[in-house]
Amino acid sequence: MRKVELIALVLMLAAGMFLQSTRALSQETTAERDQRMDWWRDARFGMFIHFGLYSVAAGQLDGKPVNGCSTWTLSTTKAPLEKYVPLKDRFNPTQFDAEWIVRLAEAAGMKYIVITTRHHEGFSLFDTKHSDYDVMASPLKRDLMKELADACHTHNMRLGWYYSILDWYHPDYTPRRPGDNRPADRADYGRYVKFMKDQLRELLTNYGKIDVLWFDGSWDRTFTNKQGQEIYDYVRGLQPGIIINNRLGHGGADQAGDFGTPEQYVPPISSGGQNWEACMTINDTWGFKNQDHNWKSATTLIQMLANCASKGGNYLLNIGPAPDGTIPQPSVDRLEEMGRWLAVNGQSIYGTNAGPYRRRLPWGCITSKDLGDDRVRLFLHVFDWPKDGRLVVPRIENTPIAAFLLTDPVRKPLTVSQQETDGDKEIRVDVGPKAPSEHDSVVVLDIRGRPQVTFYRVKPAADGTLELLARDAELNGPVIRYDGLPGRDSIGYWTRMRDWVNWPVHIPKPGKYQVEITYGCAPGNGGKYRVDVAGEKLEAEAHDTGGWFDRLTVVAGMVDIKKAGNQSVALRCLKVRNGGVAVFDVQKLVLRPLPNVKPKGEN
Repeated sequence: MRKVELIALVLMLAAGMFLQSTRALSQETTAERDQRMDWWRDARFGMFIHFGLYSVAAGQLDGKPVNGCSTWTLSTTKAPLEKYVPLKDRFNPTQFDAEWIVRLAEAAGMKYIVITTRHHEGFSLFDTKHSDYDVMASPLKRDLMKELADACHTHNMRLGWYYSILDWYHPDYTPRRPGDNRPADRADYGRYVKFMKDQLRELLTNYGKIDVLWFDGSWDRTFTNKQGQEIYDYVRGLQPGIIINNRLGHGGADQAGDFGTPEQYVPPISSGGQNWEACMTINDTWGFKNQDHNWKSATTLIQMLANCASKGGNYLLNIGPAPDGTIPQPSVDRLEEMGRWLAVNGQSIYGTNAGPYRRRLPWGCITSKDLGDDRVRLFLHVFDWPKDGRLVVPRIENTPIAAFLLTDPVRKPLTVSQQETDGDKEIRVDVGPKAPSEHDSVVVLDIRGRPQVTFYRVKPAADGTLELLARDAELNGPVIRYDGLPGRDSIGYWTRMRDWVNWPVHIPKPGKYQVEITYGCAPGNGGKYRVDVAGEKLEAEAHDTGGWFDRLTVVAGMVDIKKAGNQSVALRCLKVRNGGVAVFDVQKLVLRPLPNVKPKGEN
């Protein structure tokens, strides 16, 4: 888990985390909503672009590096406006080429683009008549949004606007950010809402058809769910077919929006049919930052895309143009590699439905398509190719029809069989010893009927040991989340004591079990946690390990389980150390059976 700061916590809460309630216009029928959403559901993959004055700062202010995300430079540094606003006079991205960016998105296999028209800093990248803090007041004097809209419409690329409800510049926005000492007694939030509506009208009437409106920054209590619904209705009144995300309030059944927006992670569990889109950076920060070279590999990005699609979600992947408007080469390289993979495997992503499993399988994930005539096609996205060449699809009742490698132009049939293991049916596909792709090898499996899979429980190894991995946990609560980045596979952001996790398990027999936990804990954090299993409770302390990803395996204690069979193991945090923000970052929990020790003298 990254170092948790108050800003990060607020952002996660504001995002609605995974799939909080969303709502559309009350008069819209289900069929009309489906018609409006269908293209977006089929698209699966889009480009996010974060660009603004923070791109000019490039991760520094006053010659000093800025911690955290570059888009938050003004807030993080607590700089006075008079120090930040002059960045406008240096904003001159003459190499910004909208046509080239759209072609890059096409080459990457992306189906839509969402760009920051105005981020929290308040600077508008379009020609607005309602502020002089915009691109037309910079040396560039070009309406970049018009250029991008024209290029998107020329290439039939779907287009979306990102728009920040939060504004650290506008005099009527309250509350003030840290470091902004302007008096707020004359601020009028109602006047600010009118300003937003005026700008939204410009964005939705001056640039042709806009497909997505991506709001952000609604966490301050001055903006209410009721205002969010009013904005939603206002935007839909200007462009009835537009799709709007769920960052228009503070959660709950009355929050407006069409899709959820998990940020910087892929949820570990399938959506259950709800609409959502994971937004992700290619490196660590949204806007350009000179010192950020922590680029995700093309393999990681492709597998995240497949993972999103397998759970019924979209993947919105960000690029951050440099101060001159060019796209960093590492971003270009990775997007082009994704495009090459999609050129061959795209049918396993576009227009697919979620797979039959709620979570990732040990070797990868599955997307699906209904072929009609009582046949369903499963696309098996294999990240870890089986060494013995035999791929096992577990806990599935359906009869297999046929299988082949998606990369095989002649579709040579693969040998398929079905058998029963530990009371569950499984399908085995002989895929051979060599993986077709270094990123994600797709095996096509056609089955008879709608997929029917049995409920997942963690089952013990041959020696009775239960290994409870982070990726197999059920997460309960709005803040806690799973981190599936390579080398992490952990549950973090455990800053809210009411959040907890559990694993459905099968306990083979009663007896004493040693409880081991593998976790990381940054200095100054830690606290008390509890393990609950079959009515038994075990409390223990989490201590500093050196960092969130400096893992330590410790024996938490012992539980005496008196009831075998199907149970649930729960992990709860009881107390955060004084001054800390999170308890720990958990990778796994292990229940290891202890040998029965007979009392002395007993035969």
